Amino acid sequence: MIPNFVLYIKKESILKAALAYIEELRDHHMPMLIAKDLHELRLAFETSNMIITAEMKLKASLMRTESRCSHYRLDYPDVDDENWRAWINIYKGADGGMRLEKQAFDAWPA
Repeated sequence: MIPNFVLYIKKESILKAALAYIEELRDHHMPMLIAKDLHELRLAFETSNMIITAEMKLKASLMRTESRCSHYRLDYPDVDDENWRAWINIYKGADGGMRLEKQAFDAWPA
């Protein structure tokens, strides 16, 4: 579901364009998914889940302003242990939207 041009080599402008595409799918196309039987219902849920996970990956990629392991950003090519020796946790906020928080490797979430 994530466009190929942001899978391995990432850059803020390209990530934002891909996120806009995914948000369009989420807001305007996902609500129109229908199913005439259980097989199509499964496919509709799979499609919805792919859109949601693509949004999570893109937002986390935008938040992490460094390169680390398979996450390579053209605009942030270096590892930044001082600021980014951390996980990115994603939660569902009170408004139903995604909330992203940085959690240090050596700390438990609050």
